[in-house]
Amino acid sequence: MLPPTKLALLGSLLIGLAVNPVQAAEREQVRIVVNLMAAVKMPYPENLFRNLAKTERVWLEHEGAATVACVRHEDRRWCYEHIPAVGNRAEMLRIRNEAPGIFVGALFYYMVDYDLDGLVDVGSTTKIEGPPRAPIAHVIEFFHRSTGRGDQFKADFQKMYDQGIDIALKYLGE
Repeated sequence: MLPPTKLALLGSLLIGLAVNPVQAAEREQVRIVVNLMAAVKMPYPENLFRNLAKTERVWLEHEGAATVACVRHEDRRWCYEHIPAVGNRAEMLRIRNEAPGIFVGALFYYMVDYDLDGLVDVGSTTKIEGPPRAPIAHVIEFFHRSTGRGDQFKADFQKMYDQGIDIALKYLGE
């Protein structure tokens, strides 16, 4: 028979595992997307304008400052930016979920994972409003994990981040 303290510790551990389901993309999946971005050469051949590939473009910014990849999926464009750690700047993965153009009512989403742990650190939703001749971009949702701003949007941004990781794993390079 286990002593009461060990039994209580075991019980609290089991309850903690049951209450905290895995909700974020796994760290390995995020790293796979980053490595896939660096490995893919798109579009290929480069001068073929009638390209039907889902991956629109992958490019390396000047002196390795960032690797950027964009994928078309359904009626949206998903762009991924891997920015390596330099000095005090953290390594990060930024994901943008964009409308096919700028028009009134269009929504643009932006999520950042600073430490590639699979959890969204910053997220924002921008809605295009105003008259069609002079549209205005208005941030309607904002989330910042470390300050607790916009915690009510945390689950929505995390779900979209996980969806972006899944799309990259399925379609990047296709």
